[in-house]
Amino acid sequence: MKAKPRGPKYRNLTPRGGVIYYQRRVGKRRLKISAKTDDWDDAAAFRDLYEAKKGIAHGVAFLPADPPRLSAFVTRYLAEDVAHLAPTTVADRKNRLRESGPILRGFGHLRLDAITAPMLREWWGREIEASEARGAKTGREYVNTLSSVLQYAEELGLLESSPIPAFRAMLRRQRRTQRGRAESDPTRDIQPIVDSAAIGRLVEGARAESTEALAYVLLLLDAGLRDGEARGLRWGCIAWGEDEHDRGRHLRVEASSSGKLGILGPTKSGRARSVALSRRLRRALEALRAARAAEALAAGRPGPGPDALVLEGVNPEQFYGAPWSRICKRASVGHVRRKDLRDTFASWLLSLGVQLAYVSKELGHADVAVTARHYAKWCAGDVYRAPLPLESGEVPADLLARLEKWHQSDTTERQASAAASESAATKSEGSRAVARASRGGPPGTRTRNQRVKSPGAFEHWRVVSAQVCHSRRVVQ
Repeated sequence: MKAKPRGPKYRNLTPRGGVIYYQRRVGKRRLKISAKTDDWDDAAAFRDLYEAKKGIAHGVAFLPADPPRLSAFVTRYLAEDVAHLAPTTVADRKNRLRESGPILRGFGHLRLDAITAPMLREWWGREIEASEARGAKTGREYVNTLSSVLQYAEELGLLESSPIPAFRAMLRRQRRTQRGRAESDPTRDIQPIVDSAAIGRLVEGARAESTEALAYVLLLLDAGLRDGEARGLRWGCIAWGEDEHDRGRHLRVEASSSGKLGILGPTKSGRARSVALSRRLRRALEALRAARAAEALAAGRPGPGPDALVLEGVNPEQFYGAPWSRICKRASVGHVRRKDLRDTFASWLLSLGVQLAYVSKELGHADVAVTARHYAKWCAGDVYRAPLPLESGEVPADLLARLEKWHQSDTTERQASAAASESAATKSEGSRAVARASRGGPPGTRTRNQRVKSPGAFEHWRVVSAQVCHSRRVVQ
């Protein structure tokens, strides 16, 4: 098959498997029909006939002479081409395409066909690389949004080709440099809490804040949930088990709550998963359920049902303000992000020898390779580490609750070892002092001649040496 010719005549035509397909999104529907030919002109004729028969759009002859400006076309894009997206994605697109945002500020005044790859490269350096508030990851999200807008313009025949592929090729070449490799390193943003004692202090700080705060922190720390998954958890998704010794206890993660909108949607991977329930998280959730039931009874309404949210009424933006600052201040841990708790969960389990595949499943990653790439520092090692044995009724997440005990035990052992070493050193020094005294010299006496061990012998050696030197001078 020949390569696709350039020009609006061949819009909405895509080669696939040796056959040309007509593809287009109309409202919420995406059309995909085989033209049953590998000839581009025949496929273009098929497309025009099909659109005329179905009353879809208009042919090339009716295209506007000049493509619209980006700022005007963005309004059309948001009105026509986002119905198939999740509400959270739509909100993100609208935010990135706002008039004061980097995209419209840089290209809003330009026609669609006037945007080029070199202009995008200049924009990237000005808005992303020179900005302290935006990183490469955020910049790529802006590029993906602009790509969706220009792709829709291509589907409508308003744009012959998008400059985004050529610009992305520039970014790939840039990532081959030392700085580019450092910025694209997936472990760059992984910042777990490495001090085991600090983890215990953080949990106690959350406990002192409120019952909701403790449950929220432990959902991130002991279950490794994302923030939206913790706020989207329902009471009916908790499998309590017969008691806290039943290893079958778990959480069923089925939904995720968006940030400020609070709209429930699918998880990031789009799949539900089961996450083991640690003992202290189970106790925290039981205490929260009892508190919610008491509040409902006092208000004369039924307690929380299976469809009620576990963290219902907890505003993420408000919680991340003063309450979270108080928790971190009590724990003396400095600045800690909520995401750091999920990273702490993963990095510590891997450091304790828990299998990579198990940790990946708990985190909800689509592939084990994703987990290995993000937590490579804690997966690799020159020394084999046997998995830490679990006690009766424990799940791997319970190991996090034992970290502080290990820290205290390790500190005690180090202190005892240091005391024993100091005592042994004192005894050894005393033994050497006794030995020196028995050879005729006071403790601590050192001489120039290692064979002389007492002051008297040293003085005799000095006098004899002086006489020998005098005799040599006389002879000479």
